[in-house]
Amino acid sequence: MCHCNTYIKNCLLILIIILVSCNKYDVSVFEEGNSSVSVPLQINNISFKDVSTRSATVLSSGDIGVFRLASLGYLETMSNVHYTNSGSGWDIASGVDPIYLTKSSASLCAYSPYRIYDATFTDETFTLNSQLYSESADLCYQTDLTAVSGTPVSFTLEHAYAKLVFNLTRDASYSGDCAISKIRIANDGILVSNTLDISTGSYGSGTIGLVEIDPGISSISSGSSVSVSVLMVPTVVPLSGDITLIFTIDGEDQLATVDVSSASLASLKAGNDYILNVTINEFIPEVTTANCYMIAPGNSLEIPVNVRGNGVEVTGTGISASIDPGSVGLLWETSPGLISLGDMSDDKKVTITTNNTTSGNAVIAAYSGENQTGDILWSWHIWVTDYDPSTGATFTVTNSAGASYVFMDRNLGATSSTPGEVGTLGLLYQWGRKDPFPGSASTSATSEPTIYNVSGTTSIFKTAVSSTSNLPNAIKNPLTFYYGTSANTYDWFSVTASTHNDALWGGAYVSLSIPAEKTMFDPSPAGWRVPPFKDSASPWTAFSTSTFSWNATYLGCTYTDGSFYPAAGYQYSTSGALASVGSGGCYWSGSPNGSNGYYLGFLSGNVNPAYYNYRATGFSVRCVQE
Repeated sequence: MCHCNTYIKNCLLILIIILVSCNKYDVSVFEEGNSSVSVPLQINNISFKDVSTRSATVLSSGDIGVFRLASLGYLETMSNVHYTNSGSGWDIASGVDPIYLTKSSASLCAYSPYRIYDATFTDETFTLNSQLYSESADLCYQTDLTAVSGTPVSFTLEHAYAKLVFNLTRDASYSGDCAISKIRIANDGILVSNTLDISTGSYGSGTIGLVEIDPGISSISSGSSVSVSVLMVPTVVPLSGDITLIFTIDGEDQLATVDVSSASLASLKAGNDYILNVTINEFIPEVTTANCYMIAPGNSLEIPVNVRGNGVEVTGTGISASIDPGSVGLLWETSPGLISLGDMSDDKKVTITTNNTTSGNAVIAAYSGENQTGDILWSWHIWVTDYDPSTGATFTVTNSAGASYVFMDRNLGATSSTPGEVGTLGLLYQWGRKDPFPGSASTSATSEPTIYNVSGTTSIFKTAVSSTSNLPNAIKNPLTFYYGTSANTYDWFSVTASTHNDALWGGAYVSLSIPAEKTMFDPSPAGWRVPPFKDSASPWTAFSTSTFSWNATYLGCTYTDGSFYPAAGYQYSTSGALASVGSGGCYWSGSPNGSNGYYLGFLSGNVNPAYYNYRATGFSVRCVQE
C-alpha cells in the first residue's frame, strides 16, 4: 500500500475508498436512476442438493452470502450480501443494504455458511482445503440462478467438497488406548487445496500433496467404533493405483493401502461420501530392521543380522535382502568399549550392549565365515545416543509448495544438538552408500578422529575406484572410502563414466505426493530416510537466506524453527580428505541430478537448496521421517 505524505493526498485516498464502497454494494439503486421500481430480493427457501453431511434437508437457520452478478443488464456485481434466518424466514442481516432487483430478472449465486472476506475468499472465488470435517467448513453453493423481480427465489445448494468417512473399529485383541493422533492420505491425484468460483461452478487445477489431519481421538474402547469425516477437495484427474493411508495410533505409524479400483475411488466427486472401514488390531512391537540402530547408553538391543537394511531391494544391483552370516564382529567405534556384542544365536540374532555413560558411533559387520573370517556380507551403524526421535525433539519444515516434512533435530550420527559442540557434526556419507565415515574431530578444523576396534586403533582406508561394478566391493569394505576421477565423473560406483545407479537412495519420485520407496542402502534408522528432492516437493526449498541464518559463533546455520545445522564440511570426491569444516555445510538428498546427487549447501553468506555434487563426495545426512 502507498502511504501518502500530505494531508490532501490522504483526504483524496479516503474519498476514493468511500466511492468505490458505495459503487460496489449499492450500485443497483443508482444504475437505472429509478429507485421507485427497485424491489428488494426476497428469499423463500434454501435446501441442500445432497444432505449426506447435513442434519436436515432444508436450511432453516443460519447465514448465507448472496451475489447479484454483473449480467442481464446489471453493470457491476453486488458482492457477498449477508442474509440470515433466525427461524421465521430469510431477511437481510442487520446494518446491511439488501440486493435490489431493478430489472425484470437478475443472475444470482449464493453460498453457505456466510463468511466475511478474508485471504481465502475474494469476490466469488473460494480457496478449498482438504481438512477435518466441520459444518462451518463444509461450503455449499448454488451458481447462476435467475431471479425474477417481485418473485421470491429458492436456492438449492450443492456441496463444494467430497467427503471421506473413516469408520475406525478397535478389535478386542488391541491392548493400547487406541489414541489416534494423525491420519495421512496420499495419492498422485489427491489435492490439498484448490479454488472454486461459485459464479460459474468452476474449479482450478489444484495443488497435489499429502493430506494430514488430527482426528483428536484420545481413545476407542474395546469393540467400539468411532467415525472420522474428512472434507476432501474434489479430484480433477482420475485416481489410480493405491491410496496410501498412515494412521498414527498410540504413537506408532500404521500403514494401510486402498486399491482405487476395488474401492470405487477412481475420483472424489463433490457431494459424494466415500466410506472406508478400518479395523485396528494388536500391534506387536518388533525390532524393525535398518542399517542404523539407535541404542541409549547403558542399554541392550537384540537385532537380526540376516537381513540387509529395512528398505526395498534395488533393481539392477543383484543384491538381495537376505544373508546367512557365519559370525558377527566389531569394525570400528569412536571410543574403546563403546559397545559389546553377544554371540550370534541360531536364528541369526545378536545382542548389542552399550556402556553406561558414553555416547558415540560404531559399525559392526556380518561375515561369511566363523570367527570374523571370509567376506563381509553386510554392516550396520550402531548409533549410541540418548536421543529418541519418537519422543524427543523434531522439527517440521514446510516447503514452498506447502508440503511438510518432519526432521530429526540433529545430523545422522550426532551425539549432541547443542550449537557449537563437536558432537553436532555427526557422520559423513557418500551418495547412495549406507556406510558412515567419522568426519572431523573439530568444529573448525579438518582433524580426523581416532577410531578403535577390538585390537586397538584402526583407520578409514581411501582408495580410487578400480572396478566397473564397485557396489559388491563397497559392501565388503565398509571401512573404505572409494574416491573417483574425471574418467568416472567422480562416482564411487564404477570406474566408467556411464555406469551409475540412480535408485540407491530411492531416486526420483513416484509422484509429487509419494516419494520413491526407502531402499536397503538407506543409512537411516527405521522410520526415517534420506530426504527426497523433486522440484517443488523438496523440503530443502524452505531453506533460504531469509529462513536459514549463519551463526558465526557456533559455525553453522539455524533454521527459523530453531534447529541447528553445523558446518560439518565434507570429504573430497578425489581423495576423501576433509575440507570446509566450520565454513560450509552440505546435506545430501536421496535424489540424483544427472551423474551427481542433489544436496542442500550453505556458507556464511549463501544458501542453496538445490546444489548438486559428485556422488563420491562425503556429505552430512539429516534424516526425515518416512
